[in-house]
Amino acid sequence: MSERERLQQLQAAAQEIVAGLPAWDGESPSVLVTIVDPVTQRRLGYWRVPATAVPQPQPEPGSRRLRVVREAS
Repeated sequence: MSERERLQQLQAAAQEIVAGLPAWDGESPSVLVTIVDPVTQRRLGYWRVPATAVPQPQPEPGSRRLRVVREAS
C-alpha cells in the first residue's frame, strides 16, 4: 500500500468517526477534536463538537480526582 493510499484510508476513518458526533451550533461550549496520523504525527483534520458530545472518562477504582476549592476570605 502506498503512502497516499494509507493517508486516504486514515482520512476516511477520521471522517467516519466525526460523522457520528453531533454538529456544533457555533455558540455552545465546544471541544476541538483533532485526529493525527500515528505514524507521521501529521494532523489529518480537526472539528469542533459540542462539549456535551465528548464522553467523560470514568475514574478507575482507587484513583484520585482533582476539584476546585475556593479559599475562604
